Amino acid sequence: SPGGWTWVASGCGADVTAVDRSPLDPRLMAHDRVQFIRGDAFKFQPEAPVDWLVSDVVAYPERVISLIDDWCTRRDARRMVIQMKFRGSPDWAAVTTALTKARAAGYDSRCRHLFNDRNEVTLMVAARS
Repeated sequence: SPGGWTWVASGCGADVTAVDRSPLDPRLMAHDRVQFIRGDAFKFQPEAPVDWLVSDVVAYPERVISLIDDWCTRRDARRMVIQMKFRGSPDWAAVTTALTKARAAGYDSRCRHLFNDRNEVTLMVAARS
């Protein structure tokens, strides 16, 4: 549901800018560490680089590849955790493309196909020092 990662991050003490097309749970909307922006997460650009981008947006792999490419090229985040979702089995060529784009922009990157994520993989990206 909208706001799941926002709930986790704000609960860990992070200041969160949540971008979603749908409102978050009312408790999150009122949380003092959460700024909500109604909009398209793929079009959002932070005013300054952020420590983390966490994305669990439902989208075709091509959009996720574009998101990673844009954020890495602009150096908008130091670290990213992004879910890449599929209609069936993972498209490993799309995963390789995303990881390659991150590496070309100066980020270390890897992917994990977590146990309960049958139709998605978790991409983890971190800027090299």
